[in-house]
Amino acid sequence: MAFIAHGSDLLAAAAAHPKITTAQLQQALDVVANVLAQQKKPFLDDEEERLAMIVLRVSQNPNHATGSISRFFNETDIIRWTDYTEHPHNNEAYYRVSSWKRLMMTLYFMAPSMQPTLLPLVTKYFQKMGYLD
Repeated sequence: MAFIAHGSDLLAAAAAHPKITTAQLQQALDVVANVLAQQKKPFLDDEEERLAMIVLRVSQNPNHATGSISRFFNETDIIRWTDYTEHPHNNEAYYRVSSWKRLMMTLYFMAPSMQPTLLPLVTKYFQKMGYLD
């Protein structure tokens, strides 16, 4: 899955460019959601961290739309959990929700300003997976 890792690096660099448009920044977030939606195997090359860098760079770009990051987190979280709930015995659904958790945890530590949004989502993961009461 080197193409996801290296493609993520490229897209993160593009998202940091000052001339990228608001629409293109939204497309970058859409790419992250689509990669997670199509995941069929566990990632091996820190793809989650590299995908997280796309979200981080979008959030740091002054051209990003207000609310786009929160909307991305909320919509992607709903999609990932719906997929997992509808396919509880499907390894692919587990890989997707697990990668989503890892992406959020990466951003939790790399972007303290995102912590208020991410903490409830990561906590929900641990609750749903039975790690917390």
